[in-house]
Amino acid sequence: MKGQVQKVVVLLLFVVCLGAIFLCLPRDFEKTMGGGFDPERVEKIQVDLLPVGGQAPLGVTLQQGDEEFGKLLALLEKPTYSRTVSKSDEITLGYEVKLSFATSEAWAWQYQFMGGKLVEVGPSGQTKTYQISGGEESQQAILDYLLTLEPEPS
Repeated sequence: MKGQVQKVVVLLLFVVCLGAIFLCLPRDFEKTMGGGFDPERVEKIQVDLLPVGGQAPLGVTLQQGDEEFGKLLALLEKPTYSRTVSKSDEITLGYEVKLSFATSEAWAWQYQFMGGKLVEVGPSGQTKTYQISGGEESQQAILDYLLTLEPEPS
């Protein structure tokens, strides 16, 4: 009886370890967004930049087919994303960045960050925390590009 219990415990530990490994494997941007995300279905991306110092928020909307739209998607696809349970990260970029992705039916996905190594990504209202490869450097590259779009106060 003791031997059977030990085998069951070892099997359960093996299954738990496999699950943890699977959750932590790096994912690409489309899989990270989840909820049936397909860049071809996205018609527009709303960019909101919220300055940390209390200045007015900045915003710009990118439309499918715009050169800027494609460049932003390429920047988001460059890093990989790994699931994490951590929720806290410091604001280190000077802006909180919020991206909202819309189909013809609804604003369906969100992507946001504020520095450090974590991003909140996924279907609207169901985002999950991921660690982005390159951490703050990847986030800074995305923010730098967004600032070149000359967002206006919103």
